[in-house]
Amino acid sequence: MRLRNPWGKSEWLGAWSGESAEMKKYGKVIEDKYIQTLPPDEQFNLEEDDGTFLMHYDDWKDNFSTLFLNLDFPEDWTGVRFKSKWTKSNSGGLPDKMSREALERFGKNPQFLIKSTEDAEIMLSLTQIGGRLPVEG
Repeated sequence: MRLRNPWGKSEWLGAWSGESAEMKKYGKVIEDKYIQTLPPDEQFNLEEDDGTFLMHYDDWKDNFSTLFLNLDFPEDWTGVRFKSKWTKSNSGGLPDKMSREALERFGKNPQFLIKSTEDAEIMLSLTQIGGRLPVEG
């Protein structure tokens, strides 16, 4: 995985780090077959301590518990945020059978209608609190 410390300093020191055995063996291949194929503003130098580094996925999942992504949307896009949650009174889940009771229970799930009057690109994101974070009371 390619990662970047947003503060620009301090990098991973394990497998696939700048001075690792993996990087000494495959660094030139990574540079030629990956880095050089990136757009100019995405290219980086494996030898600089600029905060950009490579890390094996298994190491990443063992060392990090949360991932935050930031998408830069075009300036002409607008955004609307709806907030809802499943509770004991409205958590219908998926219907386990097509009975009236199961369908009515399913109908209690939070629902939103999104309608556009013209062709549009829509980005939809659903999130939930991670299992390691404290639950708001």
